[in-house]
Amino acid sequence: MNTTSKQFSRNAVAATIKTLAAGALLMLAVGMLSLPALAQDHQGMKMPGKDVVIGKKGQVHFTAQVKAGDAVLKPGMYQVQHVVEGSDHVIIFKEMEMPAGYKMGNTPVGKEVARIKCKVEPVTKKVSNTQITLRTNAAGEKEIAEVQVAGEAFRHLL
Repeated sequence: MNTTSKQFSRNAVAATIKTLAAGALLMLAVGMLSLPALAQDHQGMKMPGKDVVIGKKGQVHFTAQVKAGDAVLKPGMYQVQHVVEGSDHVIIFKEMEMPAGYKMGNTPVGKEVARIKCKVEPVTKKVSNTQITLRTNAAGEKEIAEVQVAGEAFRHLL
């Protein structure tokens, strides 16, 4: 084997090692970023010692101002969740930040902006996407009339 082919062989081995190292680092980074997805899910569970049942969560995006009970929701992204407190069914809206480069699922959830009692009616099958039905009130404002949270077989009438 001459010096040129030895040099070529060493370069090929070095390039292979660098590629494998980069792949291992990439797999490690993906694994670290997916840890929050592996966290325990508390949706649909009853909290011990309390008469509160936490339901599923959904995400909605409003492009215009909307009334939710007495609260006014500005255009933006919100987390919506059904909760049972004693005998009361409640829909809760929380603000969600949409920082540059956000992706669904890793969007930070902010403060609660609306908590509205509702009536619950069963539907024939679970909905796959969270849905909001709006109506126009007597003052001509858009307001939330109905909420269906993804994964639930209920509609929540406000």
